[in-house]
Amino acid sequence: MNIAVTGVTGFIGRYLVHALAREGHTLRVLVRPGRESAFEAPLGAPVEVHKGDLTDHASLHGFLTGTELLIHVASAHDHLGEDQMRAINIQGTEALINEARRGAHSSFRIWVVSSAVIGAPVYSYYRDSKRVQEKLIRGSGIPWASFRPTLVYGVGDYRHTAPLLRKCARPRGTIWVPHDGLSKINPVHVDDVVDAVLRFFHFERGVDCCYELAGPAGIPYNDFLDQTIAVAKGGVKRRNISKKWADRLILVKGLFTDVTEDRRASAYFNLHHEHDISNAVHELGWSPRTYAVGIAQVAAGDWWRAETPVAAGR
Repeated sequence: MNIAVTGVTGFIGRYLVHALAREGHTLRVLVRPGRESAFEAPLGAPVEVHKGDLTDHASLHGFLTGTELLIHVASAHDHLGEDQMRAINIQGTEALINEARRGAHSSFRIWVVSSAVIGAPVYSYYRDSKRVQEKLIRGSGIPWASFRPTLVYGVGDYRHTAPLLRKCARPRGTIWVPHDGLSKINPVHVDDVVDAVLRFFHFERGVDCCYELAGPAGIPYNDFLDQTIAVAKGGVKRRNISKKWADRLILVKGLFTDVTEDRRASAYFNLHHEHDISNAVHELGWSPRTYAVGIAQVAAGDWWRAETPVAAGR
């Protein structure tokens, strides 16, 4: 199949490109000008690189010409600010839809992979922008599917997984957890995310579907940290701070600075983040690994000890 992919220099996108190449698909990838060296092309697989930027709509001309499927992974996250999230997640998606109408194959479809579960209980502008993105795709008249992975971890994730492992590998110190640490999260391994997407190629009702992708069951945040500390072989201790004292500290800090993010973080640790993956399990035959199994696999090498991919020899 002729497939276009965005977000190919990102964590999930890199894994997807290599998996699609192994499956024998013909790929065209979108890479921002100046970022060509960040794209890791699969060995022995011809991949066409289209230089373009989701914020420069004219640069997208020709990207989707003749393609049968767009797997849209590119996203701007919270750390880039609301203007960038709006320009990339919303307006960039509109530009791709318009480009598809100009030159894509008659059987064209869009699959969007959003690393944010749309229905999560804590506010995030990023999550809101992804809601709008999904609504644009649903309303486009183009057959669509949505994959919504929650907290994604894996080898090569220098933004979240590696810093967490380094923090947990410290020989001493304390990691403070707000509240009782019993609220549940549902991390998902990047290989399992890719596996769900590949399985969807063989699902006979493969249009207008939505899948939340997470671990097989939620785990309390205390267990999440304890398991990570164990595989990182750290001496650091996990300790909890009660909601009463966490709220008091935020109140005092608020006398001197903006504590909006602190309040959001406090709310995050007071809510369960479990997700219904039953349709992916039953429709696709998907079986994600537990966090205990996955994080042990991820921590087995030394890649995460370096702070950057360059330092790690990538």
